[in-house]
Amino acid sequence: MKKQKFCYAAVTACVGLCSLGSCTQEEMAYQGEEEDISKLKVITRTDDESSKPEEGKIYIFNQNNVCIDTISPSALRDNTPTRIKPGTVKLIAIGSNDLSAYNLPYKSTVTDSSIIKLNSGRALTDLILGTTTTTLEEGETTQTDITMSREVICLKHLTADNIPDDIIGTEIMVGPMYKNIKLNGKYTNDVDTIRIALQKDPNEEGVWVYKGDSIFSLPSKGNPSFILRLKTSDTTTEYTYQLNRPLTKNHFVKLDIDFREGIKTYIASSLSNPVWEGTDSIKYQYQKEDISNEVSVKHPEAGGRYNKYYVVSVDKSKRTAVLLRRKGASGVTNDSVLNARLNSINRPEWSIGGWRLPTIDECKSILSTARIVDEKSVDLNYEVDPGTYYCTKDGKLATVTLKGNNTKRTLTENDNSCYSADYIFRPVIEISY
Repeated sequence: MKKQKFCYAAVTACVGLCSLGSCTQEEMAYQGEEEDISKLKVITRTDDESSKPEEGKIYIFNQNNVCIDTISPSALRDNTPTRIKPGTVKLIAIGSNDLSAYNLPYKSTVTDSSIIKLNSGRALTDLILGTTTTTLEEGETTQTDITMSREVICLKHLTADNIPDDIIGTEIMVGPMYKNIKLNGKYTNDVDTIRIALQKDPNEEGVWVYKGDSIFSLPSKGNPSFILRLKTSDTTTEYTYQLNRPLTKNHFVKLDIDFREGIKTYIASSLSNPVWEGTDSIKYQYQKEDISNEVSVKHPEAGGRYNKYYVVSVDKSKRTAVLLRRKGASGVTNDSVLNARLNSINRPEWSIGGWRLPTIDECKSILSTARIVDEKSVDLNYEVDPGTYYCTKDGKLATVTLKGNNTKRTLTENDNSCYSADYIFRPVIEISY
């Protein structure tokens, strides 16, 4: 019987952070079971040599564009060899500072046009892609480089100046931005809008700033609009500015807003960062008369519904509300299962943070006011079942048990709460309206 010969892929991958770098070329020697083998050494790199990257994955395609193997993030970290046949192969590498944000395609179904999908509830992270083709010869060592390309923009600095005193909420919306990208670097036709909530600076009058983590996004589809959204206790007013050029990938974006009357808008750009291609510094002013949209506020009411969600509580001074997830679930048995469930639920519009368990006070409020499911119920998404509900008390897990019906009900707070697949899971989320 003829022996079948294989080659081993020894891989070093460089992918990831805002200051992306390339890997050093470390020699790897792997001994195969057969006399004649080929060795493949892959180096994924960007143009910069300054830092060690984070996470990456490589798909290996044969000449028929069929994926014959993958090199996992753990295999890359551990320099684990991959056993593949000699021949011509195409390598597609994907890297990020957090690959867990993505639901990457499986080996059995992947093509070079597969979409890189975000996991539900996760935000886009730094994302780089690269591809190359190489031929592996039996008995020889083949080294190939993959030059990586950053596919996202990064918003790092956002400020708004001269915001009136009666404003209680300031937001920036930027779009349209491409929503999905394929492994081959091409975009789909889907678009999205970046929404950024600013916070009032307690030390500077009229100044609102963004204080969260860096925001990553795919580039804009055409010339984007910047919408300044100002909220008072009674109205929401929007001002729109149209940029005269696209926002391109591999750039930082710096936004400075000046809210003044009678001053024309202008744009200034600078490209200076040595790792990223540069920084787009965009400054613009709005006139008070240049209103693009103004609507009166309809405050949600606790115990009612808002956009088809049950309203747990409302803070009218901050224009925020806590909403209950429309459908309940059980089967939570530990922290990891709970966190996975929370991350898998789509966020409603204008959510501020992520899903969480209600506090014990919120849980009691829900169970004491929401309609209990009975034989006449037709809309189970917005009602509650008798049973034991998860919540938190003083930062620890707690439960409340609901018994009875819509005429008479009792609530019991339980001590020494623990995880159980029999308890009911109804998380809540805070929104800005």
